[in-house]
Amino acid sequence: MTGVLLGLVTMAFVPRALGPENFGKFEFITSNFKLIFDTLTLQVPVAFFNWVSRKGHKEETDVASGVTLYFSLIAAMLFLLFIAGTILTGTHTLLWPGVDAPYLWDAFIFTLVVFFYQLLVFLADGKSLTVGLERIRLLQNVLKAAILLGLVSAGLMNLHSYFFGQIAVAALSVLLSALWLGKQSACSVRAFAVWRITRSEIQDYWSFAWHYAKPLTILMGGGFLFLYFDRWFLQLIGGSVQQGYFGLSDRLGSIAFVFTNAMTPLLTREFAFAHEEKNMERLIRLFDRIKLFLFIATMISCFLSAESTTIIKLVGGEKFKGAVLPIAIMALYPIHQTFGQLSGALLMATGQTRLYSRIGLSMLIGSVPITYFLLAPATFALPGLSMGASGLALKMLLVQFFATNTQLYCNTRYLGISYAKWLGFQFSMIPLLYLIAKTVSFFSEMILSSFFADRAEEVFANGLAFVGSGLTYCAALLALVFLLPGIAGLSRNDINEFKLSSLIKM
Repeated sequence: MTGVLLGLVTMAFVPRALGPENFGKFEFITSNFKLIFDTLTLQVPVAFFNWVSRKGHKEETDVASGVTLYFSLIAAMLFLLFIAGTILTGTHTLLWPGVDAPYLWDAFIFTLVVFFYQLLVFLADGKSLTVGLERIRLLQNVLKAAILLGLVSAGLMNLHSYFFGQIAVAALSVLLSALWLGKQSACSVRAFAVWRITRSEIQDYWSFAWHYAKPLTILMGGGFLFLYFDRWFLQLIGGSVQQGYFGLSDRLGSIAFVFTNAMTPLLTREFAFAHEEKNMERLIRLFDRIKLFLFIATMISCFLSAESTTIIKLVGGEKFKGAVLPIAIMALYPIHQTFGQLSGALLMATGQTRLYSRIGLSMLIGSVPITYFLLAPATFALPGLSMGASGLALKMLLVQFFATNTQLYCNTRYLGISYAKWLGFQFSMIPLLYLIAKTVSFFSEMILSSFFADRAEEVFANGLAFVGSGLTYCAALLALVFLLPGIAGLSRNDINEFKLSSLIKM
């Protein structure tokens, strides 16, 4: 919740200060570099998390930590040499159009620091040490918001300072997290001295990691060009401004993902543990709880989508007016992004990485003609709709829906439960929540135009309308859940137990 609030406050000032072009450059290059580095690491970090989740409660994991760390450092060195080579040959202008060379180094350091922080999060979550890391994450969010707002207030906000502020906070988080995990005996010096680890120990872990990650590596390797194509084509066709519109819509949409994103590694760990114990009944119970997280994501996404016009008035101002439609579309993306990540967690935890890879790769291949058709200008030999950021947002929404439901079908077959019921849950819950959000937004706009007719564009009036809409919307959904607990994947007993526990606490 703190992350959401601080994120909203930061987003209210930073995009406005950077402008669509610089904000677009940041979003383009950081998402691009993350894709490249994830491909270079061959999904070994994901295998590391699965290993720690399965075995971290009963044996030490220093071998896995050490091998994964040094493998990642080698990948980082290769990436560094690749960037240097593109700059020396001038090909960086082709690979990252519109982005000057100095920003590539900023993005490289940013990508590396965030990656190593994620490795520490994997280690903590796998060993059930989540609470301590979340406290450090809270400090990270507060510091990041303070630094970025300080830069805006001092008039020092530019693309370089935006990078450096986030790098400094992420680096501090890495240091604090590593020290804390060391005190919790989550890792020891042995993890850094891989030369002291026997060859057989390294081979045991690497054999597992490679077997587990190989299908994911094929997915990343085969899908690299398809994933790269989306943002590159938008940059080529629409430039940094359209990239900025899409980046802002992606950032705001991800707010709906904050709650469930924090739960994904925990659910993955529980899936892995239940699978290791061959407890199918527990796997089914855990999978059914996904409905609650899907409801939370839908609740936030539908509200943000319905309020896209107000959000732009609050966050981007007139310069980001073209982002209204992308936000309205992209705000809905986290609904099935949440579903896909949590449903995919079962495939990953149960070792079905080959199936996961096949589904992902088939969707990536099928998405390319959709991207081209929605983004390409009418003047091209093969004309398209020239929808820019809105087109890319729509493509992501459609592909995510089909990919998630394909995963869902495979998971329901594996667990022996009804796919039709899950499909019915989606088609009843999501439209209902969107209808409520749109209704609340409609009346909010009527009130705003009636009482603040001469101040309809001011931040204060729109902020008041946004908060009022949010409170009304939450009240309506609380009443809905109380009357129909099943809409949130809950039972009447869950509601009664919550009420009883609240009374006891009071």
